[in-house]
Amino acid sequence: MRARTQFRLLCVVLASCAGLAGCGRNATAPPSEGGENSAAARNAQPAEAVPEQQTEQKLDPLTANDVEVYLKVMQAAAERVKKAQADDQATLEAAKKILVRGAAGRVPTPDEVKTLERANLVALFMDQIIADEMKLDGRTYRGIAEAVEAAVPNPVYPVPPGGGSAVPLAPGEPPSALETRLSAVNAANRTFLVPYRAEIQRLVSLVRNPSNLPKQNELK
Repeated sequence: MRARTQFRLLCVVLASCAGLAGCGRNATAPPSEGGENSAAARNAQPAEAVPEQQTEQKLDPLTANDVEVYLKVMQAAAERVKKAQADDQATLEAAKKILVRGAAGRVPTPDEVKTLERANLVALFMDQIIADEMKLDGRTYRGIAEAVEAAVPNPVYPVPPGGGSAVPLAPGEPPSALETRLSAVNAANRTFLVPYRAEIQRLVSLVRNPSNLPKQNELK
């Protein structure tokens, strides 16, 4: 529970900074004839993006090569979480101090926001750091990771009814093209990943564990 509170605080601090960064910008551009604020533009219905533009998750079924890449990255990430490098530890310690000041009402500087973002990566997304160091394409890796973890739930969190991998639908509305495709690919991936499930859950419970997040009451 305490880790989740710190995660929420981290998000609040980042959100407050994002809000401040937006101050001074005009909420709307001045209307112009035929421009984006014209009556025609305001009344136009935006075209629905294709599914690939609505999610980073890989929308085709996972392959053996995908799983090999995911496990290679996550195994390296898990080892680094267990044996943190000096720069990772320094980032987490700096984030703790920023959180203490943020809890007291101090708005972090842009450099401190970057530190918090890096700490969030170190704490919950070390695999993205490892993938970058391995010179993997970031979007491709994230797509694979999202597909794997949509099919195999993180054992650290309670699993909701239905196994936690079903795509939620708005009541009374037919599924969108994206929802239909995600439901089908998640079902296929759940079956495909059965032999790897135990190892995936072991790795996810280490790399995605909220207890890794910086906590202001653990300052050294």
